[in-house]
Amino acid sequence: MSAMQRRKGQTGERELFALLSAELGLVVRRNVDQARQGGADGLDIPGWAIEVKRQEVLSIASWWAQAQRQADTLNRRPILFYRVSRKPWRAVLDLHDVAPDTFPMRGDLCETSLETACSVICESLPGNNMEVEV
Repeated sequence: MSAMQRRKGQTGERELFALLSAELGLVVRRNVDQARQGGADGLDIPGWAIEVKRQEVLSIASWWAQAQRQADTLNRRPILFYRVSRKPWRAVLDLHDVAPDTFPMRGDLCETSLETACSVICESLPGNNMEVEV
């Protein structure tokens, strides 16, 4: 990975985490100790392991596999956020993590907007109605 690619990824993480912080009312920061803490890009949202991709060529399946591995290591739910230039942020999550009674098996993925993903995250936070087991 080139230095320019790393900078683009870091800039994307900062951009997304600023949006998430504003949307969720939490402080969401980059996980600078990624290698030691399971590799997730963000760990500040209780119960979620955030993977961020800021690339021009989509590779959702491999990105999701990475997010899932990291989340499994951390015993959290994976969520993948990605963005290509001049497009809005998108999120991918497993419907089991949203509605386990309706989707008892993992593997039914949903792609949605940043705003909808934030609504799902808000509902899963401690003190809200939705209680989801990992």
